[in-house]
Amino acid sequence: MNSETGQGAHKHVWNGALLMAAAMLVSKLLGVLQKIPLQNLAGDRVFGIYNAVYPLYQLLLVAATAGLPPAVAIVVARRLAAGDGVGALQARRAALWLLGASGAAGFALLWLGAPLLASAIGDAHTSGAIRSVAFALWFVPALSALRGYSQGRSDMSAPAVSQVVEQFVRVAVMAALLAWGLSRAWEDSQMAAGAMAGSGAGALAAMALMAWKQRRLARAEGIAYAEVEVHAAQKSGQVQKQRGLSVEMKELSKLAFPMAFGAIVVPLAAVVDVFMVPRLLIGMGMPDAAAMSQFGMYSRGQTLVQLVAMISGAAASAMVPTLALSRGREQWEETRRQAGLALRAAWWIGAGAALGIALLARPINVMLFADDHATGTFAWIGLTALAAAVSTVSAAVLQGCGQVKLPALLLLGAAALKAALNAALVPAHGIAGAAAAGVIALTAAAIIAAAAARAALAASPPASAGAGGTAAAAAAAHRGSALAAARLRRRAA
Repeated sequence: MNSETGQGAHKHVWNGALLMAAAMLVSKLLGVLQKIPLQNLAGDRVFGIYNAVYPLYQLLLVAATAGLPPAVAIVVARRLAAGDGVGALQARRAALWLLGASGAAGFALLWLGAPLLASAIGDAHTSGAIRSVAFALWFVPALSALRGYSQGRSDMSAPAVSQVVEQFVRVAVMAALLAWGLSRAWEDSQMAAGAMAGSGAGALAAMALMAWKQRRLARAEGIAYAEVEVHAAQKSGQVQKQRGLSVEMKELSKLAFPMAFGAIVVPLAAVVDVFMVPRLLIGMGMPDAAAMSQFGMYSRGQTLVQLVAMISGAAASAMVPTLALSRGREQWEETRRQAGLALRAAWWIGAGAALGIALLARPINVMLFADDHATGTFAWIGLTALAAAVSTVSAAVLQGCGQVKLPALLLLGAAALKAALNAALVPAHGIAGAAAAGVIALTAAAIIAAAAARAALAASPPASAGAGGTAAAAAAAHRGSALAAARLRRRAA
């Protein structure tokens, strides 16, 4: 590959990353808009139930899907680079089976375990919302497999559009059910269950869109899905085909495990709060409903902090494949400079966001949530925006340099510290104590992660010839997927 082609492929990666970042931004903004009318119209208790149940769903969703979409992308890209379009489709089929099974298991766990989980949270009225969101686990894992296949083909437009569609439908369904519930005087638990139902509807719409786009793509390339099945059956027989599916699933699982280990820790800090804060408030003598209302007030500031984290994470995620592809190649020094710049930008942008939210906590609270309740807590939580921005970028740099487990271990340590500080501060200071615990725990983890990322950039050598197989395979995979996408664009033109 000449330098001009390499630069074009490098630019293609960044263009795709920018598209995904823009889609993530639009998607998250729609998510913010979803929460504001929910709290304004339904009240802090419904908002508290929503924010207590959603982290549980996220944790199970990450456990069911983490690492598999990028693993699918890697396998698909490698096979397309080798000219094996049939093998790429077989990897897609294996991912659909694997993720479908894990999603069904997650649904069963939430549906059957809803009463037990509600009891652990401290409010039995959360049971309906838990069962409502469980339906999304039938669709989101399969949607993740389809997105991974598109990304393996260097087609970032379809996953980006599907993200926006998913969030738009989710918000629309939530708003419609919210309006219906208000007109019918639903109870708080019913309102929360209706709000959670939007997740499944959005995932179903996005999955249908991705499936339609990929079927149309296959037809445009002259590859019918029925022909793939006939080819596999003629080549090795039905029994061999089933054994091949099992092998495909094992290969994807092996690739996904290191990434899943890190991703599953991300929602853990939120789950720590879900199972600790309402119960600690109840232990202070609050009724269940009042404790959940307080938890809703505590969750207000997290909406903006999550926005900062998601924007940082969407932009930083591009560095993982770019750093991996650049090791052992002439672009390493340039990519290392770009990663260092991203780390510095994370500190500046995160600090600006944290100070802005903290200083403007009262007007933002009133503007978004119609009153100034728990403004002090809102300001404390706003300070965690710095840690969120730095942690997401640092984790991307560490993963790109091959240190996959360290970000997960740091987040695990932060969750443990958060739990210990919750136990010490919440009984004395209520939700303000929980917010202060988050600032301390997450900032400590962010500082360590940033120092480790800078050390990794300074010390990470180019891949040796003996150890460069993975980098070379990744580079070849990227070249093949980029060329395949270019061929498709020429045909469409």
